[in-house]
Amino acid sequence: MQKIPVIRDKKSSDITIIPSNEVVKIECVRDKEYIIHTVSDKYYWAASLEAFEEWLYEEGFRLIDQMNVVNMNHVTEYEPRKGIVTLQHGPTPHYKTASAAWIHGEHITNVMNLLGKMKDLDKGIIDDEADRIFENVLAQEEDHRFARSYAMIKALYDKKKTELLLEESELRYKSLFEHNPDPICSLNLSGLITSVNPAMFDVTGYSEADLLHRTINPLIFPEDYTRWLDHFEETLNGMTPHYEITFVRKDGNPVELSVFNFPIFVNKQIAGVYMIGQDISERKRAEEMILRSEKLSIVGQLAAGVAHEIRNPLTSLKGFVQLLQGKVSGYDSYFEIMIDELERINFIVSEFLVIAKPQVVKYQPKNAFTILENTIMLLGSQAMIHNVDIVTEAAPDLPEINCDENQIKQVFINILNNSIDAMPEGGQIRAEFRKMEGGKLMMRFTDQGCGIPEDRIPRLGEPFYTTKEKGTGLGLMVTFKIIENHGGSMKISSEQGKGTTVEIYMQGVRKIRS
Repeated sequence: MQKIPVIRDKKSSDITIIPSNEVVKIECVRDKEYIIHTVSDKYYWAASLEAFEEWLYEEGFRLIDQMNVVNMNHVTEYEPRKGIVTLQHGPTPHYKTASAAWIHGEHITNVMNLLGKMKDLDKGIIDDEADRIFENVLAQEEDHRFARSYAMIKALYDKKKTELLLEESELRYKSLFEHNPDPICSLNLSGLITSVNPAMFDVTGYSEADLLHRTINPLIFPEDYTRWLDHFEETLNGMTPHYEITFVRKDGNPVELSVFNFPIFVNKQIAGVYMIGQDISERKRAEEMILRSEKLSIVGQLAAGVAHEIRNPLTSLKGFVQLLQGKVSGYDSYFEIMIDELERINFIVSEFLVIAKPQVVKYQPKNAFTILENTIMLLGSQAMIHNVDIVTEAAPDLPEINCDENQIKQVFINILNNSIDAMPEGGQIRAEFRKMEGGKLMMRFTDQGCGIPEDRIPRLGEPFYTTKEKGTGLGLMVTFKIIENHGGSMKISSEQGKGTTVEIYMQGVRKIRS
């Protein structure tokens, strides 16, 4: 939109600037002398009209007779018989008129219709018939002066339509990018992040400032980096690989992602890579739970089939060994080994039965810390023999938990026994009970034992998988099962040479009464 310098009257020397959009017509008085009309006023302008011919055309001004150049955008009515156009700008009741030569009647109607299509674009309306209308008008016009007007409007229409379509495309892309629930980021050819959507912030825990114009390396689990780099190179070669990868959140926790890579094309050349991910951590956990349940089911079926059949002959064998021990001398050490091994078999069968046989469970609100203290009394002598000191710490206002006391006691026995076994030369076991957000109770057990290799921790709780020389793996499996049945969760972390920490989280039901 142009700015026009005008004066109020011929005698005035004060110049006023008015926007060309407010001008409804330019009336020729004599050569290089014009009256500039707005809807409610008029001004004087001394200049050559030819000097402004191009922008006048661009803004919709058309010569409709020898005296009037009219802004066709403001023509609200045309009376062909009288040769008069009505000019009105905006909702104001004021208007002006201009005379039009009768030979221009069809031309004025065409211009009004074509400029109407332009106004539709200003409202965001794209008329599929508009292109056909423009083509028909241009094809039928023989007067080159009028054809030039139509061609100019068509060129402006095409330009504005292209801009509108581009804007709509950008808005559609922006909406899809920003509101997509899956994390998306784009990278340039060097692997630097050039854009990220809000879902990426939620998944990784990083902010936009943390990620933009930085390498993606810190986000990728070190063991997955080489594989990611291979897929990145594939995408730069035009491929669209689909793969699974582990991201590392800002807080250090892993996130499992299923990722699609797509090349970014600019001027038919690959200029970068889009990474579109989907958080599959929950799916992975569900798959692990299903696998664990299947293993438990198999063990349970095995236990149900053979446990009772094994126990009966075990009882007979143990009785005859004890009878022979009293009658045969000189073999006491052998008899003791036999009895110990029979007791070990009986213990394994008992663990089987816990899994296979439905247990009568009676849930009641209980003080978990009191259950722990009673358990420590049972294991006190064993801890003392192994030179292990059990230290307890309970925060105030601990909530009670809805549980079966005997099963929770079994959990504590299994955890404490494992810690004692991990410290053959003695040490300290620290038991801390804390209240967490949402009324949850956190029970943490930390020992100073030999620790567990990191790659073995995910398999803990599987039947027959153990880190002990004489272990069966059934104790931890039973422990996991009990906590799962109580609606809780258990987490094991360890560092070789420094010890192991077991954390149990259970929902509290109310505060412990003082």
